[in-house]
Amino acid sequence: MSQALPAPLFDPFAPGFTDDPYPQYAALRAAAPVYQHPFGFWLLSCYDDVSWLLRAGLSVEDRNIAASPFLELRELMYGQEPVRRGVSMLDRDPPDHTRLRRLVSKAFTPRAVQALRPRITALVDSMLDAAEREGRVDLVDALAFPLPFAVIAEMLGTPPADHERIRALTGTVVRSLEPVADPAVAAAIAAADSELTEIAASMIAWKRAHPAGDLLTALIGAEDDGDVLDDEELIAQTLLLYIAGHETTVNLIAGGTVALLRHPAQLVLLRDDPALIANAVEELLRYDSPVQASRRITTEPVRIRDVAIPG
Repeated sequence: MSQALPAPLFDPFAPGFTDDPYPQYAALRAAAPVYQHPFGFWLLSCYDDVSWLLRAGLSVEDRNIAASPFLELRELMYGQEPVRRGVSMLDRDPPDHTRLRRLVSKAFTPRAVQALRPRITALVDSMLDAAEREGRVDLVDALAFPLPFAVIAEMLGTPPADHERIRALTGTVVRSLEPVADPAVAAAIAAADSELTEIAASMIAWKRAHPAGDLLTALIGAEDDGDVLDDEELIAQTLLLYIAGHETTVNLIAGGTVALLRHPAQLVLLRDDPALIANAVEELLRYDSPVQASRRITTEPVRIRDVAIPG
């Protein structure tokens, strides 16, 4: 009789992991801060190691992923092309990343972002006033979901659209950031990605015919020494703003509120000194991060804590 293999130190499918992953993270840091998973990928769970890795200039492109049981599982779930975000600047290495970031930065300027502050303040005030009138609300439905979506839609200057449908689709697509072992979930993610791509293409076509003083118009017109974003790149950057900007903010507002309610002394401290708000947001991002995993792909051997990770 063959002996059962020990359970991996990291198992995102374990009961209760989604509700509270932190006990697994703590066990991982204590036992193997640089951990090779049986599926063939490596996990870093200490702050300094992760911080170094994210700044080390390693690859993010799928084409550099080596064969492994993890890659086989992903291709089994999604096929060869899981989601079509491969030309967003988050998924490209230099020089492609550098080019895309340079073009996007011509539209996404600090001044353009700062100009949104009065409108964001008005939206927050309106949503909180409505919540106060209700007396009891679901914070996610009343604020965390509608606020960032409204801001992004106004910032981009998108045409009238089925916002509820787009919210549902982005909520499905963002699950591709998590391990998926259910073919039905993978199929739903792929279908949502395809529908969002069509919606974004329609928005861009509409905006070409109706330019205005908004971010999407600026992205369409962004030019650097004759270089511009093509249609596929425009779609990818638009969806990046919708998905990455929307979902992360929802999780920050909701998770940050829960963290403060669980630590009432910190909540009192923040209420008594509003000057702490900016630092509090940064700390809440660290304490219960809206996105809990990020990847880098080694194309040559890397050594961390005297552990050699192959290229």
